[in-house]
Amino acid sequence: MLNNTLNRTLFKSNVLKKTAILSVVASLFLAGCGSDQNFKREVEGNEDYLQSPSLKSLIIPEGVSVPTETSDFYVDKTEIKGNLGKQLDIRPPSLPIPTVPDAFAVYNSGSVTFNAPLSNQVWERIPNSLTKRNISIASQDSSAIQTNKAFIIRADEEQAVEASYSIKRQLLGDTETITILITSLTRGTDDLTSQPIEVQRYVVGLFNDIMDDVAPDSMRVAPPKAQDKEAEKNKAESKKPATAVSSAN
Repeated sequence: MLNNTLNRTLFKSNVLKKTAILSVVASLFLAGCGSDQNFKREVEGNEDYLQSPSLKSLIIPEGVSVPTETSDFYVDKTEIKGNLGKQLDIRPPSLPIPTVPDAFAVYNSGSVTFNAPLSNQVWERIPNSLTKRNISIASQDSSAIQTNKAFIIRADEEQAVEASYSIKRQLLGDTETITILITSLTRGTDDLTSQPIEVQRYVVGLFNDIMDDVAPDSMRVAPPKAQDKEAEKNKAESKKPATAVSSAN
């Protein structure tokens, strides 16, 4: 009896150890898979098309007439430089989205310019928005904010960038114009300030984050879906009183 009990105890202990080891291995495997964000930037499918053979000259048999050559179907053989296949980043450019009433925003040449009524108090709320994202402020007054360098993490990037921002404000009547631009942008040892798409992505990204913080509650509630017209019609029909039909004898 004692031997059976000991055997069962040892068996359960071994099972628990093996289960724990498998759980650790599985979690490490999933963590490794989860860190690869390339699928968010790459085209789907394989790259077999990159191995397509080059075009050959058309061989026309003797006695066969051909139409007059036209440039409409000319295939340009010029070599195209740039990323191909999985190396091509398919993400669209980021666009600024204002979320407060009577406001507009535009991106141009590395900066976002935003205009809104003073009543929205966007400028006063920017410091809290920066702090929320661990972006510390180097200097600040009523018309300008300079940030220190901070790491910016995106879900579609494997490596964070380090960026610093300059945010300026100008009063125009009862409105304020706020301009956000990047003063430094690096990923590891690579300087990204000369790459327009990267600059746009991180300038507009910060602006949209700020807009998310200052958005009124009315912007966060999805409007109720309109009822289906056919359903309303059926409902109305069902409420009509039944009509009795009598037959003549």
